[in-house]
Amino acid sequence: MATMKKLSMATAGAAFIALGTLGMGQAEAGTLRSWNSATQRGGDLFNAGNDTLQYSAFESALLGRSHTILPGLSTLTEAGLAGVDVFFHGTSSRILTPAESTVLRNFVIGGGSLIIEANSDPSEQASGNSLLAALGLGSPYTGIVGGEQTSTAGTFLNVTSATTVGPLGDLRGLNFGSSLVADINPTGGTLIGTNDAIRAMVEFMPFSGGGKVLAVGDPYGFNLFQRPGDSSFNPNNQKAYLNFIESQKSSTPVPEPSSGLSVLAFAALSAGSVLKGKQKQKA
Repeated sequence: MATMKKLSMATAGAAFIALGTLGMGQAEAGTLRSWNSATQRGGDLFNAGNDTLQYSAFESALLGRSHTILPGLSTLTEAGLAGVDVFFHGTSSRILTPAESTVLRNFVIGGGSLIIEANSDPSEQASGNSLLAALGLGSPYTGIVGGEQTSTAGTFLNVTSATTVGPLGDLRGLNFGSSLVADINPTGGTLIGTNDAIRAMVEFMPFSGGGKVLAVGDPYGFNLFQRPGDSSFNPNNQKAYLNFIESQKSSTPVPEPSSGLSVLAFAALSAGSVLKGKQKQKA
């Protein structure tokens, strides 16, 4: 049986307090797996490192919301992805073999979802394209690189998607941290985020009834973007990833902000009516 990582009760309490301000709700917890540290430049998501270009803040957020992280893989196999909801392909130069391409395709057809990170490094874009090609999406990473590096360089478009609207909130029209970005052709998908003219975030759903794919042109899971105090930190980067991940297990759509307020108002009025009824009965 594979080792899995969950949060201790003491750490969970601290993480719950720290993360309480992040979101609107909590979806059913899921299971994630990434490449191992030998295969992924930023290191394994399991026991993630604390350097700026590693994933400890993202790992802590996942565990704080009761998700399970399995040890990283060196090879994609059906057994390795069994029971996994989201496979995290972060900053890797790994080109899939034909056998791995078939495994990944079956994983997504069966409802598994995928986050693909690339960077300005051509080898990482080629790696991302090898995964997307396995899903029949061609080579969306175009080789064009650009954009600014600030904590607000990216902008979420005004489109509803698993990433932009979810349990962690409505991110449409808001900024996210970004640096030099690899451009992604959104043909066959939905463009959801940009950095200047560079298309930085695209969602795909390659198979009807299957899982979703989030492809990004910068490693937005890095501590650089997700850890308070780091130079390009923006809380929306973490919210976007968690929205996407938790949408896989959420059966209830997140309401628009206005409808959410309406629900609260209705609940308040209903509670008032019940209270008045009880007061009348007592009288």
